[in-house]
Amino acid sequence: MNTQQLLCFVCVADRLNFTKAAEDLFLSPPTVTHHIQTLEAELGTPLLIRNSKMVRLTDAGRGFYNDAKEILAKIEIAQKKLHDASHTQVRLFHIGCTSSTELRYLKAPLRHLGEKYPGFSPILHVQDYFSLKKMFEAEQLDVMLCTRNMIYKLPNCQFHPMAEARLFAVLPKDTPLAARPSLTFADLQDQRILTLHPRMVPFEQSSRLRDWIIAHGQNQMDIHCESDRAGILLAECGYGVAIFPEFYTEDLPDTLVRRPFAPDCPPVSFGLACRKQGKDDYTKEFIAHFADLNNGTDGP
Repeated sequence: MNTQQLLCFVCVADRLNFTKAAEDLFLSPPTVTHHIQTLEAELGTPLLIRNSKMVRLTDAGRGFYNDAKEILAKIEIAQKKLHDASHTQVRLFHIGCTSSTELRYLKAPLRHLGEKYPGFSPILHVQDYFSLKKMFEAEQLDVMLCTRNMIYKLPNCQFHPMAEARLFAVLPKDTPLAARPSLTFADLQDQRILTLHPRMVPFEQSSRLRDWIIAHGQNQMDIHCESDRAGILLAECGYGVAIFPEFYTEDLPDTLVRRPFAPDCPPVSFGLACRKQGKDDYTKEFIAHFADLNNGTDGP
């Protein structure tokens, strides 16, 4: 398996057209076909179904697509590291988070470090929690946006809280439940609920909310959403009531409202995780400016 094979596969998977992929890669269509055929032979399974009318991914191809993109991204990062190290003093700074919504909290510290250090080069990784956890344990991340619950028992990890976020229920404004000032577990007992997939915000500890979600899902056709935006969309389309931490519910369509959910439940502690040992000046300064968000001295 080589880089050219992976590039050809990813490009064809994106375009679903061999000719257009070949044009993008400045290769001939037969060359692209050859690289993909040799890749399929090495993997022992077809990745694409193609005929004169269409091109589509097989189940194996869909599964391999993300892996191929990740491999290419790591190769690009490694090449950038070597290039930057030989040309200038560049500090690649890797930041992990599970949702694009969280990126707004990075604006102030990224702006500050970018202005102060010309060689500061942030790389943002929006991945599921378990991928981020592996990267963190392999010391491939400098910092990670997360909840305190998510890093429970994660070794050599230090948590810097930014906010205590309450849970909110998101639902269409024209439903009867929207008229209530807050909602309880009992209010949603007969409702389908939409929550983030455990890959995004796992429950590493037992809690009343986790136990209720598990029990509720046994009686209702609840949906685990792959992102907060997906959950908001499904709530807007009437598929259920979304239960999210407050910071995921601040920018809603006009057709939706949010109501405090289970006010007696403890809030979700959201913040920044880093390693206890080995923090350099960039990391310390990033943490300090991120903490300013919690103190109200800087804005997202």
